[in-house]
Amino acid sequence: MVGTATRAAANAASSKRRDFLLRVPLAIVGGYGAASALVSGLALSLPLLGMTRSDAVVTASMLGFLIYLVLLLWGAAARRLMRLAIGYAILTAIGMAPWALLRAGG
Repeated sequence: MVGTATRAAANAASSKRRDFLLRVPLAIVGGYGAASALVSGLALSLPLLGMTRSDAVVTASMLGFLIYLVLLLWGAAARRLMRLAIGYAILTAIGMAPWALLRAGG
C-alpha cells in the first residue's frame, strides 16, 4: 500500500516536471512567434487605416513588447498545454492574414 502511494506521488511529480519542461519553451518560442506575427500583421494593417508607414511600424513594434508580455503570462497561467499551443497557432494565423491577403492581391 505504501509503495503504491509513493509511486503515485512520484508519477505526479514527474508529470509536473514534464509539464513545466514543455510549458517554458512553448511559452517562450510560441509566444515569440505569435507576437512577431501579430506585430507584422499590425504593421501592415495600420497604414490601411490612414497611418503613415513609419508610424505604423513604430506603433506595432512598441505594442509588440506588450503583446509578448501578455502571451508569456498566458503561457504561465494556462491550465492545458494543448489549448495554449492551439491558441498560439490561431494568433499566429491571425497575424499572418494581412500579409497573405496583401501577397495574394498584389
